[in-house]
Amino acid sequence: MTDQRITLRTSRGVLTVAVKNHGEVSIKDIQLKMLLGYCWWNDLPVIETFLDVLEMTLKSAISDVLEHDELLVDYNVRTNDIPDDSNEVELVFNEISADGIRFSIEEDLVLRGPDSRGLLRRMTSFRRRLDENVRRVL
Repeated sequence: MTDQRITLRTSRGVLTVAVKNHGEVSIKDIQLKMLLGYCWWNDLPVIETFLDVLEMTLKSAISDVLEHDELLVDYNVRTNDIPDDSNEVELVFNEISADGIRFSIEEDLVLRGPDSRGLLRRMTSFRRRLDENVRRVL
């Protein structure tokens, strides 16, 4: 096991991002309810905004424990419907590395909310599911 690790935990509307590099640790929180309210108020796409905030939070937390120029974030995004109608988002992390130094991340992130779709939309959602790879250098 490497000494560079990232841990993601959710609890009561808060996503905690913890990054460890040898003896140094950085912990950052994302207030999910505040983020949802911000997206709703400003008419922004929720999932895309959340992914942007998560990437910026990862970059900030990793910068606290390891100075770097480039951060590579590679993950798959899966939803159970089109992003605007989805009530479930799964992020499967393939690689997170800062200037070639890889950070291990043991768990994937699954966010679920109440399902307000009608029966017909739920039954036909398999046609609209999103499963796409995102690879960004920050």
